[in-house]
Amino acid sequence: MNDKLINRRELKYYINHVDYLYLASLVSNFFQIDKNCKDNGSYSVRSLYFDNKSNKDYFEKISGYDRREKYRIRIYNMDPSPVKFEIKGKTGNIIIKESLEIEPGIIKDIISGNYEPLLKYGSSTARKIYGEFSRDHYRPVVIIDYDRRAYSLPVNNIRITFDSKIRKCEVNPGDIFSDNYDMFPVTNHKKIIMEIKYNGFIPSWIKKMLQVQGFERCAISKYTLSRYMEN
Repeated sequence: MNDKLINRRELKYYINHVDYLYLASLVSNFFQIDKNCKDNGSYSVRSLYFDNKSNKDYFEKISGYDRREKYRIRIYNMDPSPVKFEIKGKTGNIIIKESLEIEPGIIKDIISGNYEPLLKYGSSTARKIYGEFSRDHYRPVVIIDYDRRAYSLPVNNIRITFDSKIRKCEVNPGDIFSDNYDMFPVTNHKKIIMEIKYNGFIPSWIKKMLQVQGFERCAISKYTLSRYMEN
C-alpha cells in the first residue's frame, strides 16, 4: 500500500461513436489492451469525488487556476480490489497524480468524516489527504461512472483511453459498491472522450495515426461537467 506518483501530460478530445470504433480498432494493432478490460473490451470506472463546503476544487477548476487538485476514491468493475484514493493535480500543463491503495472497510469512515484510519498507512499521500480533509472539512459531492477502453504502449508511457456512457448521481453514499444509485447522463450519449496520456512527447506516427487535428480538443473534466449540471 505504498504511494504511487504519476507525472504526465494529457490531451483530451471529443469524438463520435463511428470514429471511436475505427480508432479503437486501429490502436489495437499497435498497443496492448488494458488488463482490466472484460469480454466486451471495456471496464467500468466509478469515482467518488470530494470537495469542501465552499466547493474550492470545483471553482478553482472552472476559474482556470494554474495549480489545482481534486480528491477521489476510485474503483474498477465494482470490485473492492483495488480501491484507490487519488489526488489528481495540475500545474501548468503537467498532470501529477498521487495514488494510495486503501482497504474497502475505511471508505465509510472517510465518507462520515472520520479520517483517522488514513494515518495507519504511514504514507505522504495519506497524510496529505488527512491534513486537507481535516482542515477544510471535505465531504463527498458526486459519484461518476463511465465505461473505459484503454490501450498502452511502453514508449514514453503512452496510454490511450476511450470513455463512454458518462453518468453521475448526487451523493448520499452508504455503499460505494452499490448498484442502486440513480445515475443520470453527463454528456450526449453519442460523444466519447478520447484521452492521450504520455510522458515527454508523442511520436509523430501516433499523432498521424489518430488524426488528432481533425477532432475537437477540450479541457474536459468529468468532475466539473457533473457538478455544473447540479448548480
